[in-house]
Amino acid sequence: MAMATEKCNVSFQIRYTSSIPATGASAVLRYRIKGSTGSYAQYNIASVTNGGTIEVPNIQSSGEYEYILDLTANGVSAQQTGSFQLGRCTPAFCEIPDIKNVYLGEEDRIIMDYFTDEADLYAIEYQIATDDKFTNIVHVRVIMGSDYTPIEYIEMNDGTIANETAYYIRARRHCSASVVSAWSNIFSFRSGKWNTRKILEAYCLPGNYDLDKKVICQRGTIWKKEVILNTLNPQIGSLIYLKDGVTSATMGNLAEFESDNPVGFNSYGIRWIRFEDSERNTIYNVEPRTGKIDAISSYCES
Repeated sequence: MAMATEKCNVSFQIRYTSSIPATGASAVLRYRIKGSTGSYAQYNIASVTNGGTIEVPNIQSSGEYEYILDLTANGVSAQQTGSFQLGRCTPAFCEIPDIKNVYLGEEDRIIMDYFTDEADLYAIEYQIATDDKFTNIVHVRVIMGSDYTPIEYIEMNDGTIANETAYYIRARRHCSASVVSAWSNIFSFRSGKWNTRKILEAYCLPGNYDLDKKVICQRGTIWKKEVILNTLNPQIGSLIYLKDGVTSATMGNLAEFESDNPVGFNSYGIRWIRFEDSERNTIYNVEPRTGKIDAISSYCES
């Protein structure tokens, strides 16, 4: 995947003397990070004029470089070696996200509607503070580009956001591990009366389970797990979290589900879920990559 990178320009002034008028002067510049063993990058300078300055475009990051400069004029060649230092380079353009709205959803869940181009997106970061200068930041989250969605459900179970309080939110885009946009527009909002979610007992099956999913109707401990939802009751659209209320119940986050008997939860995620206390005969479909309930699958026999 292509990513934005730092780009630096370097200029050389080439001085030479000749006993006859110089015609057809040219140069070849070869350079690489100092001390590296890789091949040299090469830049051909087709025409060298008296007193001119040569600009070499788009060297790909700051650092110390070693170079070899070969000059040819009137059929005679000369070579010079040396090094040059590039400091902090100007980063390539990195788009600033746009926060369109922050509002309260079901049961006062805080929801952010924001936009950024998904092409070459490395990550999105957002911060929530009690002041518009962001001197008192209470909540930070980084979302990898592959997980970005334009509707963000703010984490409400970690105790960082108080009820009925004024807050400010901003976001920025990471175009690579080192190239970051400026901060977005600042959006103010007020939290509601969120109640911490309770731990629910649920029976789950992983995405690689190829037998009859009706086995989830059994009450054996191998399938019984503890989870938290972002809604009061299970429903289509509910997001599933681990019992800490913070970690999404998605592929790669389910190692604790494998402690008794590894069956594939961590690698394949939750594909089906049934809750013990609410609609206990209903089996729900789950999208393993997001931990979101996306459909009612079937019913267990009473």
